[in-house]
Order: sequence, then C-alpha cells, then structure tokens
Amino acid sequence: MPDALNIVCRVNARLGENSLPPLNNICTDFSDGTALIHLLEIIGDASLGRFNHNPRMRIQKVENVNLALDFIRSRNISLTNIGAEDIVDSNHKLILGMIWIIILRFTIEDINEEGLSAMDGLLLWCQRKTAPYKEVDVTNFSYSWQDGLAFCALIHRHRPDLLDYHALDKRDAHGNTALAFEVAERYLGIPQLLDVEDVVDAAKPDERSVMTYVAQYFHAFSSLSKAETAGRRLGKFADVMQSVYDMQHDYEARVGRLISAIHTQQGDWRRTHFEAVYASARTLSDAFEKYKGGIKRTWTDEKIELDTLLGNIQTKRVTYNLAPFVPKPGLTPRDLETAWNELAAAE
Repeated sequence: MPDALNIVCRVNARLGENSLPPLNNICTDFSDGTALIHLLEIIGDASLGRFNHNPRMRIQKVENVNLALDFIRSRNISLTNIGAEDIVDSNHKLILGMIWIIILRFTIEDINEEGLSAMDGLLLWCQRKTAPYKEVDVTNFSYSWQDGLAFCALIHRHRPDLLDYHALDKRDAHGNTALAFEVAERYLGIPQLLDVEDVVDAAKPDERSVMTYVAQYFHAFSSLSKAETAGRRLGKFADVMQSVYDMQHDYEARVGRLISAIHTQQGDWRRTHFEAVYASARTLSDAFEKYKGGIKRTWTDEKIELDTLLGNIQTKRVTYNLAPFVPKPGLTPRDLETAWNELAAAE
C-alpha cells in the first residue's frame, strides 16, 4: 500500500474536483464521516442521500460513517475488520487501508477490455496502445514503467501534439517520466500522484500505485474518444438536418411552381375565345391534346415526385424524433390537391 502522503494526495485530488477543501490529516479529517461521504459521492458518481453535515455528537459521526460503509459494501467492496467506530476513533492503519481499497476499486472498476478483469483489462489496453513503440514493452505495472517511455507512448498515441515521442532521449528515464507527468497534469487534467523517484529509482515501483495512476490515462483518453465520437455524431446529425431542410425548401419551391403553373393554365383557358367554326375548334382540340400529352403528363410526374419527397422528409424527421414537417400556408399537400382538383374540373 502506498504511504499516507501518497494517499492524501490522491484523496485531495479527487476532493478538488468538486472544489472541496483538502485534508490535512487523513485519519482525523475522516473521523466525522463528512469528508468520506464527499469522497465516495465523487468517485462513486452517486449521491449518498441525507447526512449530518456538521456532526458534533459521536452518534452523529457514527451515523455518517455507517452511511459511507453501507455504500461501499453496496458496490461489492469487501471491508473486513473495520467498523464505524474505528474511523470515528481515527484508527490510522485501518483508515489508510480502507481508503486505498476504495481508490483502487473505484478507479479501475469500470475498465473493461474484452471482458477481462479491471487490472488485466487495463494492462491489455496499455499493451495495445503502446504496441507501435518498439522501445516499450508493457508486461506489468512496475518495472515496465521505470524508463518513462510507456507513459510518453500513451500520451503520444492519443495526443501527438502534446509530446514528440520520437525526439525523446530514450536513455533519460528521469527526464522522460518527468515530462510525461508534467504534460499529463497540465494538458490532460491528470494529477501527478507519483513522484518521478517513486517510479524510476525504486527497486520495484509499487504496482497498485502505478496501476491507479495509469488508470487515469485510460479515463482521460476514453473521455477524449467519447467526445470525438460525440462530435462526429453531432456533425453527422447537422449534415442530416441540413439535408432535411434543403429537401423541405425544395418541396415548398416545387409545390409553389406547380400550383402557379396550374393557375396560369386555368387563366389561359378562361381567356380563350371560342369561335363556332371548324378551324377554330380543331385548333383548340389539338392544343388540348398536346397539353394532355405534354404539360399535364409532366405535372402528373411532378406531383408523384412531390408526394415521394414529402414522405422521405417525414421519415427522416421521425427517425430523429422531430415533429412532422408542416409546409407554409398555400404550399401544403391539401393546397396542391385543391389546385389539382380545380384543374381537373377546368379540363
């Protein structure tokens, strides 16, 4: 288990996410249960409900801690030989062990790679992401990270704009690790919970400490991937909506032109002067036959295409949970049908 200072740093980093004050002494500051509840709500992404925000009596502190312990157990985290009284009485060893178990479980519990356990899944994720880097061989969460190159490779693989992996001095373990830690904290929001010396100079870096730190990379880059995916989906949605709006505009414009053409034709017929002579009757008859075989057939095809276009518009809008398209007054399907019936009557 990491030392107390390391655990305090991790706890304060998480509390800082909600602008909560940092802890000075992890044992005494957890004794009334409030800081523990706040920590669990942040890392568990859930509300624990009502609790005593300013407990003064011992029984109120015990109630707070029991609420926190019940939540921990509800997440299938086993806590043995620790009760609310141990935390209220500031049992140093038990509190450090409990907090470390909580941090470890909540940090990696949602990591899933091909159905493997959290630890194995995280290791597989690291291996896949660093595979293109020949100097990196991740086989564990201790020795594999001592030269700093695995950290740098993870950053470069996802954000090559932040770090030039190929320009690194591969022999400078301290420099590479320090660079990765600095870039991760400044640009990725990953707090530096490890010292360079904890990784590079240790005979064997603490496996759990490295694992929980690396898990922050997984979460940061997973969020980045989700944001990029959401951006692509939003862009696709915008393209689809633009297409729908273009189709709607096209529909209204074409309906307007067709209705206008129908009204114009009817006006022409009303202005036609009929003479009771064969030549005049023949000319008008030929013109009407030409109209039926030409203009009317074109208008019929256009009306059919407009019906299809309107159906496509409504289908797309239903697909994206949008209200049905209602054309402007004078350009609705009913307006077109009325004009069409009037044309038939005029014929």
